[in-house]
Amino acid sequence: MNLTLYHSVESTCAQKVRIAMATKDLDWEELRLNLRKGEQFAPEYLKLNPKAVVPTLVHEGVAIRESSVINEYLEDRFPQPPLRPADAAARARMRLIVKIIDDEIHPAIGVLSYAVFLRHQMNARMTPDELREHFRRVTDPARRERQQSTHEKGLESPGAAGAVAALQRFVAHLDDSLDQAAQITADREPWLAGDRYSLADAAAVPYMVRARALGLTPLWAARPAVGAWLQRAVDHAQALPVGEVFGSDAFHAMVAEYAEQEAPGVETLLKATAEVG
Repeated sequence: MNLTLYHSVESTCAQKVRIAMATKDLDWEELRLNLRKGEQFAPEYLKLNPKAVVPTLVHEGVAIRESSVINEYLEDRFPQPPLRPADAAARARMRLIVKIIDDEIHPAIGVLSYAVFLRHQMNARMTPDELREHFRRVTDPARRERQQSTHEKGLESPGAAGAVAALQRFVAHLDDSLDQAAQITADREPWLAGDRYSLADAAAVPYMVRARALGLTPLWAARPAVGAWLQRAVDHAQALPVGEVFGSDAFHAMVAEYAEQEAPGVETLLKATAEVG
């Protein structure tokens, strides 16, 4: 099969690939990169992924980049069990969820993760010169600007309020998707694109788990279908033969510590978002 996955267990977009691969019962070699130590900037990795991000899948000597592209590639090459719905309309719903995640939710979770815990973690491990060098090596100018602003200002950075608003819209979209799916699933509990687990579920669950860890559960407190789906999706992922599917215990403990510290700021953003509607 010759599948090699370069990833980090802390990376949400890498988690969704590992979930998809394990759901398909694939065997692969994993090469973990420590993103905090800058291993993604190593010259040999930049040859595979010039953007210096994870994950990257190498299959039969070909490097496949971008997590959503990787998952579609896996579905094309290893179609069983299928993670795309048979119905064209359901496939469109699945792809819309994946697109919203790529376009809005990935950067939103990135901003909030940086604000709540990553900046503290980096400040504890890096000197000011090392931090400047880290940001200099980020190849995407927009991503670099987001990271630097959030690193300096935390939850008061310009992007933080917009990130919470994006998540609020996303949760509403998930609720609508589950309502549509429930109408066609009869006695089965719905997944995001219908009556079967799909790439939409694999893509969404890491971001919702991270949102939960950051203290954002009030966004779906009044949407029980979303909470029930999230628990099913977590149970599915944790039953797979994948170690540390959402990150290590040490990682979760670290996030919880900083999330408690930043809870007042998160609550302020949630209140402001609720008032705007």
